Amino acid sequence: MIISAAVSPIWKEYGLSETQCFEELKNCGFNYIDYDFSPANEGEWASPHESGWAERTRGFFEKSGIAPAVAHVAGYNPLYDEPSVHKAVLGAGMLGIKNVVIPLGYAQNNTRREYESANLSYLERLLGTAQDADVTLLIEHSGSWTKPHYTHHAIELNHIMRKLGDPERLKTNLNVAHIGVAEIKPYTDICLLGKSIRSVDLADNFGGMPLAVDPEREELGFAPMMGYIDYDRVMQGFVDTGYDGCFNLRMNMPRVFDKQSPYHSESPLRIMPIEFTRRLHVWSRHIIETMLDAYQLA
Repeated sequence: MIISAAVSPIWKEYGLSETQCFEELKNCGFNYIDYDFSPANEGEWASPHESGWAERTRGFFEKSGIAPAVAHVAGYNPLYDEPSVHKAVLGAGMLGIKNVVIPLGYAQNNTRREYESANLSYLERLLGTAQDADVTLLIEHSGSWTKPHYTHHAIELNHIMRKLGDPERLKTNLNVAHIGVAEIKPYTDICLLGKSIRSVDLADNFGGMPLAVDPEREELGFAPMMGYIDYDRVMQGFVDTGYDGCFNLRMNMPRVFDKQSPYHSESPLRIMPIEFTRRLHVWSRHIIETMLDAYQLA
């Protein structure tokens, strides 16, 4: 079973380059990574054919013994440059990444009908690019107790796939932290999605957190087993559906994200020493390995 890790924003707080972040994850025991094509990380991949970026990146992976297991690109957002998302999907294909996670996005104050229509249109346009890149797009729960227009449940993800004709290039990514924020039953949703799940994002949180200082940041991405998510039911769901894909650690670092936190700017506690972050990632990997062993998923 593949265990991969995303580059948490905390790594770049230490002034590390992208390749240095990958090397840190390798030193923490991760042989696979989640490649981030988000707008915040946009760089040479925005012109992958012209820049030689793909050749250099593939060469780095081969030399370092790291492999990209999955990629994330931006979801629907009317304020973001859509051609860049198409380039990101093509870039993933150039790196040999077969599964590309794309959140179902929203525009502020959308009705549910508008939300569905915008995302269906967006995915229809991207499926052609996915075909050209030989990748599969994975839509995911983007649940939030503060935004009722999000897709909270597996039944809504299945609805989206059916509306698009259940194309082979469109499957799902199970984001366990998003399930926690939406406060829904993980086992039921895993069973409803079944074989459409091609990758899993692992993190933990305290649910919807109605007392959060900033509702936009209610998804605190702790290590698995450190929050309220029922990971026994999560793991049992994977056993019962025969899941055999990638498990991807995607921790957020709330002190970095939460701009209203007293830790955001002046506090010397805002960023812990890098050795703390290294040990946190090693520890989180051991937690995942222990969960997989306990349910004979390793």
